[in-house]
Amino acid sequence: MKVKNGKDFWAGLMFAGFGLSFMLISFNYPMGSAVRMGPAYFPTMLGGLLTLLGGVIFFRAFVSKFEHPFRVFPFRLPLLIASIVIGAATYFADSWFKGAPMAEFALTGLAMALFIGAFGPKSMFLILLSVVIFGYALKPLGLVLSTVLLIVLSAVAGHDFRKKEIVILTVVLVLFGVLVFVKGLGLPFDLWPGE
Repeated sequence: MKVKNGKDFWAGLMFAGFGLSFMLISFNYPMGSAVRMGPAYFPTMLGGLLTLLGGVIFFRAFVSKFEHPFRVFPFRLPLLIASIVIGAATYFADSWFKGAPMAEFALTGLAMALFIGAFGPKSMFLILLSVVIFGYALKPLGLVLSTVLLIVLSAVAGHDFRKKEIVILTVVLVLFGVLVFVKGLGLPFDLWPGE
């Protein structure tokens, strides 16, 4: 079969790769059930849905039509290989990092950044990287500063950077996150650093 849509081809591979990674990493934790969810339940379900979505999008790459299917979506193989090597070394050499959790944290973040950078244009790289940074910064910086960081870094990826819109969006999303997740659902997020 011939690839007819490069965007769907690479996006399907990326979704399926993320989904399979979530499922593989969560394999080490107890699953639980839908009533009493274990730590592996949500990542496994999310990974399964991402893999399924990736499969559907990947299949679409062979039926939709574009003149030059691989020119529409850049791909950088060296970055992908580097991310896989660093990520696998970090995952399988877990015992090396017992005394240095920050080193493991930094290498895992580097592997994720390289993986995201292997696919797509600069704007997609910055948006996905800002989501990864949000996840990493949530514990040390708190929900408020992590959300601000997420919005500002994502806005940099856009075509035009409008300060007024970004400030309004930041205030609304920070209030929404605090009211829904901390106050409404009672999730134990620190709002500020050091809480």
